[in-house]
Amino acid sequence: MSVKAWSDEQENELISLYTNEGKKDVHDLAKHFGKGYRSVISKLVQLKIYEKPEINEEDKGQTVKVMLRDLEEILNIRIEGTNLNKKENLFKLLTAMKDKLNE
Repeated sequence: MSVKAWSDEQENELISLYTNEGKKDVHDLAKHFGKGYRSVISKLVQLKIYEKPEINEEDKGQTVKVMLRDLEEILNIRIEGTNLNKKENLFKLLTAMKDKLNE
């Protein structure tokens, strides 16, 4: 027997909060229901009412590489590596920033 992650009452409340009351922030809804935000998105998608948040066009075009180049320019430093998901590259950025601040 499977256990439902969302009760009928929770689903109805989610629908009401999301559509009628305009509470579109999935993080706030997740906190309200004591669930993960991905669970809230999943349920909203399943209910066919999820609206993907609009992304500011300025932010949309910002790639990691472009943002790193901006940081380099602002801080007058050179950052090796462009993938900040890699610990070593993030460490290099942090080190470069600390060195610059200590000058």
